[in-house]
Amino acid sequence: MRAVVLTAPGELAVAEVECPEPGSGEVLVKVAACGVCGHDQADRAGLLNLPLPAVLGHEIAGTVVAGGTRFAAGARVAAKQFGTCGRCEPCASGDELRCPQRAFLYGGFAEYAVLPESALLPVPPGVPLAEAAVVACAVGTGLQALRRVARVEPGETVLVTGAGGGLGLHAVQVAAALGARVLALTGSPDKAAQLGNAAQVVLAGDTAGQDILDATDGRGVDVVLDNTGHQSVFRQAFRALAHAGRYVLTGQVSGEPIRVHPAFVFEKEAVITGSGSTLMRTFADAMALVAEGRVRPVVTPYPLEAAARAFADRVTGRAVLVPSGGES
Repeated sequence: MRAVVLTAPGELAVAEVECPEPGSGEVLVKVAACGVCGHDQADRAGLLNLPLPAVLGHEIAGTVVAGGTRFAAGARVAAKQFGTCGRCEPCASGDELRCPQRAFLYGGFAEYAVLPESALLPVPPGVPLAEAAVVACAVGTGLQALRRVARVEPGETVLVTGAGGGLGLHAVQVAAALGARVLALTGSPDKAAQLGNAAQVVLAGDTAGQDILDATDGRGVDVVLDNTGHQSVFRQAFRALAHAGRYVLTGQVSGEPIRVHPAFVFEKEAVITGSGSTLMRTFADAMALVAEGRVRPVVTPYPLEAAARAFADRVTGRAVLVPSGGES
């Protein structure tokens, strides 16, 4: 089968590789689409010490070919970011992020991938597989952060940073679906046009903090969902956080650490926390939002041969690799 192989940091090549065989609790999936996310960018750059050569890709959707017991051949499925044992206490309680056997998925940049059944969800009729591929990571991450971690209530005000990116563009839609008033911080006015009426756009820059305060009549925002982890963004966004607000970090686009004075935190009685993945129940709820049309995944397809361009292009939403050129 054809696959995009990372042979060295920064070096991608399309090659013929052996088709994997499913083991116990696994299925072989014909890949219809696989998203290209920040984790893949870090792996490609050699930042995460992944053994090479490797086939990247964890935002996977496709059709079951063989193996497994939960899904019949021909079933349309999408994967979350990791597999688990399905037997331990955290898995049984629905908190599988704490599973001691939790393992990040790889292998989606190929025509076929072996995936654990514990990571898979059926794709509802009417949801294209190219969109379903990014639901767990690009949509579910925001839903997990906003609903489970930040505990956003209807009527609260949420600021989403990096609002034109793969996480941000979808988090804006998720926050609106939860009933929040949404402010979208972005440095790209062109990408902001994709947000429609879901959010009020604030352009990044030295005056962004004051602009956010002005937009909230000086009160500030109840929640910041920070997809960038960038010092300059943090400085402006934290300034605009309301008293007793919640600041949730979900991404990092720079290798530089964020610096914060403790006095600023206790003066506001603020909570700074993080959210990094998606529970299966959150994945299911995110997929339901998509199926109901309340969140619309924004994807740009690329063939396997254009993988390097998919990594390099500044797309709105998410780039997806499509091994067979379309829905399977």
